[in-house]
Amino acid sequence: MVFENILLLVGGTLSGVLAGLLFIFSNTVVPALRSLKPQTHIEIMQIINVKILNPIFMAVFVGPSVLLALAAFLMRGGAEFPYLLAAAALQIIGVFGITGGGNVPLNNQLEKVDITRISDAEAEKLRNDYHGVGSRWMQLNAIRALAAAAATALVLIACLVRSSARS
Repeated sequence: MVFENILLLVGGTLSGVLAGLLFIFSNTVVPALRSLKPQTHIEIMQIINVKILNPIFMAVFVGPSVLLALAAFLMRGGAEFPYLLAAAALQIIGVFGITGGGNVPLNNQLEKVDITRISDAEAEKLRNDYHGVGSRWMQLNAIRALAAAAATALVLIACLVRSSARS
């Protein structure tokens, strides 16, 4: 197996894993958290925001941006190039950029909240502002989940184009 194929396999797989993680978070974790008391919801999110920064998550989060950009560079001029370039751009801008510019600052604001010093009403408002339906964090998460899913689909298309070009 050539190096470029390994890049496509690993980059595409990590992209799919990341898309799944972002999708599942919005569709299972957040609704589960909404069923808890607001202070508990905030406390758990504060813990998640710390625990998620681990080597495995970082490989899944950063890997697609790096690997797909490298694959696009190595396959420039090939029929698969535009698909890989678009996939890399979606990962870099649509996932990595939105996370760093949008979700992380909101997570950092939440991290500063002392749940022992806020009222139930303040905690409920904070929860709704953070994870309420249509909230900024949830909108940004939906965009990055869609970007990662679209990037994954583009990698699959690039693989098909690459395969048919070799046939």
